[in-house]
Amino acid sequence: MRPLKIASRASKLALVQSDHIRSLLKNLSGGIEISIMKVSTKGDRDKSDFLYKSDSKGFFTSEVENAVLDGRADIAVHSLKDLPTTYTKGLVVAAVPKRQSVADALITSSQADSIAALPVGATVGTSSIRRIAQLRRLRDDLKCVPLRGNIETRVSKVALGKIDAAIVACAGLNRLGLADRISAILPPQEFLPAPAQGALAVQIRTADTELAELVSKINDKHSQITVEAERRILTSMHGGCSVPLGVYSQISGDNITIDAMISDVEGKKYIKRSKTSRINEANSCAEKLAQELLAAGGQEILEQIRNSRNDEIKR
Repeated sequence: MRPLKIASRASKLALVQSDHIRSLLKNLSGGIEISIMKVSTKGDRDKSDFLYKSDSKGFFTSEVENAVLDGRADIAVHSLKDLPTTYTKGLVVAAVPKRQSVADALITSSQADSIAALPVGATVGTSSIRRIAQLRRLRDDLKCVPLRGNIETRVSKVALGKIDAAIVACAGLNRLGLADRISAILPPQEFLPAPAQGALAVQIRTADTELAELVSKINDKHSQITVEAERRILTSMHGGCSVPLGVYSQISGDNITIDAMISDVEGKKYIKRSKTSRINEANSCAEKLAQELLAAGGQEILEQIRNSRNDEIKR
């Protein structure tokens, strides 16, 4: 196999993730020379406001993808939840390695070990509309404030008392060795994570069949099935970071159970549904679940969010 180059975002977490993929590939064949190149993305440069207010399609991924498309790199490594549901022409996700924790974590500057235990009117940092909606549903007194930047920066803002708490993905904290900062792990069945949270995508050029054969060996079938089902729901909602959608799927034996929620931004209209099917029917199960959410009021929520976003753009 020829020497390979991995394109990665420049954040510490992204580089840890890319190095993990490099290690997996080198374990298959120790003689492969694999290097990592850093790529700056729009999402890394723009930290001004809530993420859902941005034109967030490909916000953290497009520049990394371009490095593979134009031949500067052979592989792109992404947090799969950042990838748009419509994959870029000329590229394919050749593997989804074994998934990390799917749950969200609460980080606090006090002894609070749950959302319920946070002080009245506490400031909670997050730029995720999904997290904001679920927080407001549980505690409408909490003040959600924009929180962007790398995980270390977000954790430090809590430690320095600039905010009372933050919601961050467990997977990122675990990968960076910061699990000891977690005040509480939010049960994913109750505080639903983003579709594909905790999963990595290993992306290559569609025509690179030699590399596809190698990369496919680090694919984890159960992880692939669950993230594909979760992203199928996201596709049906025609949204990304701008949709307050949470999805959690788990495999037990030959069955998959999918929980999904959609809510308005204020958490007042919260719709949650669950479905179970055989694993080989996971995608059709996800599509049926998405239709149930839409029929139960999800369509109206999406229209309200879209209209509100258009109004902000006009202003």
